[in-house]
Amino acid sequence: MFKQISIFLKNEPGELAKFADLLKDYDIEIRAITVAENEDYGLILLLVDKPDECIKLLEKQDQIYSITEVIPVKVQSKEGNTQGLKEISKTLGENNINIQYLYTALMEEEKLLVLRVDDNEKAIEILRENGFLLEEREKI
Repeated sequence: MFKQISIFLKNEPGELAKFADLLKDYDIEIRAITVAENEDYGLILLLVDKPDECIKLLEKQDQIYSITEVIPVKVQSKEGNTQGLKEISKTLGENNINIQYLYTALMEEEKLLVLRVDDNEKAIEILRENGFLLEEREKI
């Protein structure tokens, strides 16, 4: 499992750029990111190459954040992301594991589906039993 860092930023022009500059200044690379918004805030979900350093930086900046464990699954299908999504979601669904959300990432030429599920341990066991490969490196 990987540490996904969730951060609330003001939903104003330039806030995301400021955040990206901060990470760049501390040599922290974004490996996967997704952004959702509401009227006042943007919710940033990200995987970084140095999660512990990023957390320390956020604390130093008094930034509100949370950590969620997510499962990065390698998409092995030569037919692409859609087939990979179908295979992974079918396997989890047949085993009564709910995918709460997901997003994609490309890391070192490997396609990944980053999953947040309702039971990480069971999902990992089921995925491995069914031949799916998980990204094991925390520093991605």
